Amino acid sequence: MKNIRYSRLFAIALVALSLLAFGCKQPEDSTYTSLQGTWVEAGSSGNTYYKIEGSTFKNYGDTYTSYEGEDLEIEKISDTAGTIFIKYTVSMNADYTYSATAPDVGKWYAISYKNLTDNSVSLSGAYGNLTSTDTLEEAKKEFTIENGYFAYYSECKKAE
Repeated sequence: MKNIRYSRLFAIALVALSLLAFGCKQPEDSTYTSLQGTWVEAGSSGNTYYKIEGSTFKNYGDTYTSYEGEDLEIEKISDTAGTIFIKYTVSMNADYTYSATAPDVGKWYAISYKNLTDNSVSLSGAYGNLTSTDTLEEAKKEFTIENGYFAYYSECKKAE
């Protein structure tokens, strides 16, 4: 009788823990949620798009494709600024074309953001001595404003 009672208590505890772990979704970080979507930079030669969806990031234009990445991680500086880190899935080749077999694929890259609102953001891809790093930790140390990687920001609006 004692074993049955303990088994039932154990089963009830297990169900309760399962509901807590899987049944109640924790709220997502508001910055992550605000960055999700397609951002458009309107230019004289067409639009440039930055698409953040789930854990992926894509940069492309009306008439071209550019870089893409996954394993997206955000490091906040403030509520409206920070750095997005991605592991390249598509990057630039030596001949300035983009492919999934380019040398930087599988390595880490960074995009800085600032002035984030629900409808606008300023974005800057890292540009400087390195085009990627082998690890996320190296990317966090290398691709910084202080190291001069983010000089030019694109002013973007949320696509409708």
